[in-house]
Amino acid sequence: MELDHAELQEMLANDPYMLLVDVRDEEEFDAGHIPGAGNMSVDDIVDCLFDEALGERGLDAIANGKGMELSDDASVIVLYSNAGERSARACEHMESLGYVNVYNAPGLSSWPYEVVTTAEEAAVAAALAQNGAVATREVGQSHDCGCGHDHHGEHGHEHGHDCGCNH
Repeated sequence: MELDHAELQEMLANDPYMLLVDVRDEEEFDAGHIPGAGNMSVDDIVDCLFDEALGERGLDAIANGKGMELSDDASVIVLYSNAGERSARACEHMESLGYVNVYNAPGLSSWPYEVVTTAEEAAVAAALAQNGAVATREVGQSHDCGCGHDHHGEHGHEHGHDCGCNH
């Protein structure tokens, strides 16, 4: 089943037990992904011949990291890639294994919302663990106002930053 950006954004905001999986290679994932996504490459998903192997090689680990248990018939799993082709292939494979709530999201190349690197996400997690609660806009987010300037690590325009771009 296909999702659009707005539907995925709504699911991200309202479903804490939705499993979001980036099916791109690890290097692509590390360079930038949707916050909260886990990573399991399409090759790892498609190469698995049995449902048990699929869980052992990553999906259960991703689910456990979110404090949930993966269930073939109850878990909502959303897959995405860069352009949507690899995630569509992974969705088809998972559906052939009996997963019923598997969705293909639009590719990251057209994602209009925030993207984080693995290092940025780790910095936020470490700050949260150390301080209990920190606004994520304060730690390691990229603030893209569309001006072309690199606002990485800055508080961004919404916090009074002025890069001279008039955004």
